[in-house]
Amino acid sequence: MASRTSGTADKIAGSAKDTIGSITSDHSLQAEGKAQHASGTAQDETKKSQNRTEAAGEGLMGHVKQVFGAVTGNDSKEAEGRTQRTKADVKDKLNQ
Repeated sequence: MASRTSGTADKIAGSAKDTIGSITSDHSLQAEGKAQHASGTAQDETKKSQNRTEAAGEGLMGHVKQVFGAVTGNDSKEAEGRTQRTKADVKDKLNQ
């Protein structure tokens, strides 16, 4: 699975190749750079989507724990659920 780090590296390398290809009139290098940059962007977006999906699942589980704790009077479980939901919200916001 692609990571955002490798996606960012591909975007940077692709931009460099595109620029060098443009300066040197090397259309092949320029095209390779554009393709590598696009690949890096796709990797970043895929990883963001995966992280947001995971955050949504974690938030849902946190909600379930929180409601279960409230219904059963288990303050510890309710607090655990609230904390898990907060972590999921932060993770989601970092991946927008």
